[in-house]
Amino acid sequence: MNSALKLLIYFAILFAVSCIHPNDMLTVINSDGSCYREFTANGNPQFLLGDTAAKLNPFPVEIDGNWKITWKFKNSKLHSDFPIKKSVYDSINNKIKQNKELQKHGSTGNTSTELLIYACHNYKSVPEMADQFKFKHSDAWSKMKVKYKLIKKFRWFYTYFTYQETYPKMKLNFEIPIEKYLTKNEALYWFTGKPNIMQGKNGVEVRDYIGNIEDNFNEWFSQNTWNNEYKVLIKNYDRIDRKPVSKKRLILMRDTIFNSFSGNKSDNKMEYSLNKYFKTDVFSELWKNENSPMKKYEKAFEDQNYVQYFTKSTTYKLILPGKVINSTDATIHGDTLSWKLTAYRMIPADYIIEAQSRKVNIWAFILTGIIILIAVGSFLWNPGKKVG
Repeated sequence: MNSALKLLIYFAILFAVSCIHPNDMLTVINSDGSCYREFTANGNPQFLLGDTAAKLNPFPVEIDGNWKITWKFKNSKLHSDFPIKKSVYDSINNKIKQNKELQKHGSTGNTSTELLIYACHNYKSVPEMADQFKFKHSDAWSKMKVKYKLIKKFRWFYTYFTYQETYPKMKLNFEIPIEKYLTKNEALYWFTGKPNIMQGKNGVEVRDYIGNIEDNFNEWFSQNTWNNEYKVLIKNYDRIDRKPVSKKRLILMRDTIFNSFSGNKSDNKMEYSLNKYFKTDVFSELWKNENSPMKKYEKAFEDQNYVQYFTKSTTYKLILPGKVINSTDATIHGDTLSWKLTAYRMIPADYIIEAQSRKVNIWAFILTGIIILIAVGSFLWNPGKKVG
């Protein structure tokens, strides 16, 4: 299976799994401009003993003294003791083991034994968070340069807060623009959900339309990854002794060979495709071992920044002071705004998470009321007026 196809299948599995396991990142903006960031994850009870080593750390950040750890079982109260005592650890472990035993015997188990761990870091301001917050080195987004901005405007009766996070457009090493396969609106809808090009279509029509968009996206992705790998092939073609075709001719045949197998993605592994197309096995010389040029390229391809970005999916949550009055495509649950944050949204352009809230300045209403009462009282009261 070629690298492009493996990635496409992996991304689909990743998004399915991310809907099952908590992977939340919450940002809370306070009215004084301070803020905090909190992560939620399923955790290993051993982590609660204070062992924050990399293999036990369920969070995308390095845990140090600046992070406050709390935990709870699903549907139970929150605990702030960290590290926990050995007796508490044993109790947690027993509950989890009992749940697993129930599941083995056909029971659905008790979801209240799902261990949720929270990591929270307070910052004096958004600029401080922008300066200090970092994903850990092993995290897929550790090299992503995110921009943070908070604008606070005082308007007497109300204070307005506008918060923004900008995730940069991915730098794809692709020579063919997506516009060759999808219209601008189709590409934006596929990656971000906007604009709503499905309006007016019924279920059958939506299914067919989405299917076509997906096919075209996969074709665009596969064609570009094929082209990039083909450059490496041409660069190393002189290593083959029994050349079935001249290098010049092989360069011209790039798209022809790709299209001959484009209907069957399982055939679209370059080594297999070339050998089958030319009815030979000589191309395998370039894939013979792990140090061969094509194997090295495939490994380097999977290690590229943009490829790693796709391996992560996060539910991003935001809470602002007061009442939310505007947001970009967020799902709202009570006072919490929520976005699904994936690398797909960063393909067509910078992906901007933005929301605005309005907080009532109660003191301003009180003070205004007092001023009005004083003004009215001054107008009605006339000390020079004589009685009788």
